[in-house]
Amino acid sequence: MQIGDICLEKGTGWISKTIEDIEHSKYSHATTYIGYDNLIEAEGFERTGAVPIEKYKGQLDIYTCDSLTDAQRQGIKQYLSKQVGSRYDYLLLLVEAIRYIFHVVLPYKEPFKSHICSTLVSDAYKSVGIDLCPNIKCPSPSDLSDSKLLRKIGTY
Repeated sequence: MQIGDICLEKGTGWISKTIEDIEHSKYSHATTYIGYDNLIEAEGFERTGAVPIEKYKGQLDIYTCDSLTDAQRQGIKQYLSKQVGSRYDYLLLLVEAIRYIFHVVLPYKEPFKSHICSTLVSDAYKSVGIDLCPNIKCPSPSDLSDSKLLRKIGTY
């Protein structure tokens, strides 16, 4: 794995299964690899931060963006490091549930330094000029897995 690779989780808990059912996806969570066997994630009830990849052993599919340069990978890592300590955006989680359940896109602007897991990943890529999910303002883990810019490279 390389810095900036995206890890999509196939969760096992009831919250994960609920998200997967609502999105009709096998993924419920998105993280980004930052090196040294660590991921950065935005997770409910926690501040954004680094976690060991071991936390998700047996649950991750790994995706890479072949067009990323080394400088962009470092830019993604820098962006993510500036987000450490930020809050989880529970309201956006509700907005996303409405999008999937009722097929209605509500107008929403994420507050500064507030994310859900997949928008943290998406915003990190946007910070280096790559829009993984054009025309989707707040992509979900499912949307990320469907990105034409990403290629699955393995599992962990």
